[in-house]
Amino acid sequence: MAAGFLAARILVVTILVPTLFAVPAVAADVLPLSAAQKKNLGIATAAAAAQTAGPALTYPARVTLPPASVRVIAAAGAGLVTQLHVQAGDTVKRGASLVTLSMPGLADAQNALTQARLKSKLAASNAARDQKLFGEGLIAESRLRATQSETQSALASLAAAQAAFSLLGTGKVSGSAITLTAPIAGVVTESVAEPGQRVDAGMALVKVADLSKLALEIPLSPAQARQVAVGQSVTVADSSASGRITALLPQLNAAQSVLVRASLVDPQKLLRPGQSVQAAIAGAQSAGSLIVPAAALVWKAAVPHVFVETAQGFTATPVQLVRQNASQAEITGLAAGSRVAIKGVAALKAQWLGE
Repeated sequence: MAAGFLAARILVVTILVPTLFAVPAVAADVLPLSAAQKKNLGIATAAAAAQTAGPALTYPARVTLPPASVRVIAAAGAGLVTQLHVQAGDTVKRGASLVTLSMPGLADAQNALTQARLKSKLAASNAARDQKLFGEGLIAESRLRATQSETQSALASLAAAQAAFSLLGTGKVSGSAITLTAPIAGVVTESVAEPGQRVDAGMALVKVADLSKLALEIPLSPAQARQVAVGQSVTVADSSASGRITALLPQLNAAQSVLVRASLVDPQKLLRPGQSVQAAIAGAQSAGSLIVPAAALVWKAAVPHVFVETAQGFTATPVQLVRQNASQAEITGLAAGSRVAIKGVAALKAQWLGE
């Protein structure tokens, strides 16, 4: 009885399969389907769009600040913050006051610089005088050489005093106080100083960034990265910002992605560092290139195929994959306007492979 029941089940299968697909495929890659069968399988199609140039595929990206756009204003010596002129978010011009420090050694360094300048000026005057006297035969050569040596020594002392003074910072100096100024025009992105705070030499106080020059970081899979090259143009969705690929990092990050960097110019100034955006990377010129949804692709023996709609049903057609992202694929090997299956692809693949 069990054998009879099994035979009945096998008989049911052999009857249902022809009912679903009407008749066996006339060739391995041709799948005859009626309109009713397409509807029952939930199959939908879309036209493969022709491209005059490589299409721009979009990828998630993050807006960053390139190092060249950032300036750090730091304390050049130990001191006390007496006044903070800006806070994060302020727009400043070049030379604008940022923070004022009281530095006990500043007055001494300034006095030493002034004395060195006076001595250098006096030594230069004496050397010019002795040169004239020596030319008139009124002094010995040894005296001229001594005067010239004093001039060189004074110049060396002046250079040392200038270096010591510059190490204490550049800005507006008044007695023992120095007001550090903005080296570039931009926006204050960070301010860590507080009035009354004591700071050490080298401590960063304020960061100023030029937001007109931004950058993008685009994480791609290794396969996607192989489709990208330095120099390709990049645009940002819902923005007029654009730029070009500048580098592909040679190593993978913790997420096993290749980090692609791009320069970015934002004329409308709508983007902010740290913002997540959709970046479109334009492809190179590709004759006969078409764009289809990534869901249309099926694979057989590592060869990509699409199911092309015909009057009889669908034909599994091999194509060449140029590049793809999560939603789109650029391919060649099809006629422009060909309609390919984009839904119900799994059912077609199962019939095609006999699964």
